[in-house]
Amino acid sequence: MGDWTYGLAIALCAILWVMIFVDYRKKLMLVMPRVEHVSSRRHDFSSKISEAENSAQEISVNIDSVRREISELEDRRQEFQDKLNEREMVFISVGSFKMGSDLVGRKNENPEHLVQVKAFYLDRFEVTNLQYKDFIDATGRRTPVHWQGGNFLTGRADHPVVNVTWEDASVYADWVNKRLPTEAEWEWAARGTEGREYSWGKQVNQDFANFNNPEGGTSSVDKYIKGQSEFGIWDMCGNVGEWVNDWYEATYYARSPDSNPLGPPDGRQKVYRGGGYQTNRIDIRALSRHNAIPTMYQDYIGFRCALSSE
Repeated sequence: MGDWTYGLAIALCAILWVMIFVDYRKKLMLVMPRVEHVSSRRHDFSSKISEAENSAQEISVNIDSVRREISELEDRRQEFQDKLNEREMVFISVGSFKMGSDLVGRKNENPEHLVQVKAFYLDRFEVTNLQYKDFIDATGRRTPVHWQGGNFLTGRADHPVVNVTWEDASVYADWVNKRLPTEAEWEWAARGTEGREYSWGKQVNQDFANFNNPEGGTSSVDKYIKGQSEFGIWDMCGNVGEWVNDWYEATYYARSPDSNPLGPPDGRQKVYRGGGYQTNRIDIRALSRHNAIPTMYQDYIGFRCALSSE
């Protein structure tokens, strides 16, 4: 009786063990494909990661190559620009002249004082719409507000660009490897060794310059051949006022240095010189000083660029 009981117990244990083993095997068979699938997916991911790393490395190499090409093109552009500057600009020799005036009622021109200016180069003409369009296309700078569809008006390619702020003018000058002239440089180039009242001399009428609004706007930068300065610079009086580099201070002449003055160290407004097409014969004088905040733009203010002789 006892042996039979033990035998039965052993049989039951054996059956139970077999059932457990069979159940475990079933579960193992279910798990094994998942393990194999995970291993396969892991391999796929590893391959894709490796491919992505290789692609990223190739892209990085291509980006570096493009950057080098852009840098080389920019170097070539600046090289060509330097050669172009030689053709567009006029050499202004070193000299001394009497800057300002002692006229009553023109306090910001007082007092007349002797100034020496280093040699430099100055644009023969005011910067035109066509030149400024090239700058906009290359840099993405904003277009003047009066341009239509991102372009200047038909027939105005050789007119001076207007509705540009002092900041716009300064950025353009830097882009062409130049700068804005100082107020003293501008006046020396306009008045010359004879201390002219106007860039062409003393007499004034509309054969010499665009002023008193005869055309209702700007004119081409090479229209007034009689209006050239002693150095051969066009339109320094009339057509458009021209931004210069200096901050404005009405009484600056009273304390201005006598050699290469640069204007006050700071301020709220910038100087523009020359007067525009809408002004009278007094305000287009080579001595007249005008001022505006550097973020302002007007349809009678443009600019020309300078370059140090060094």
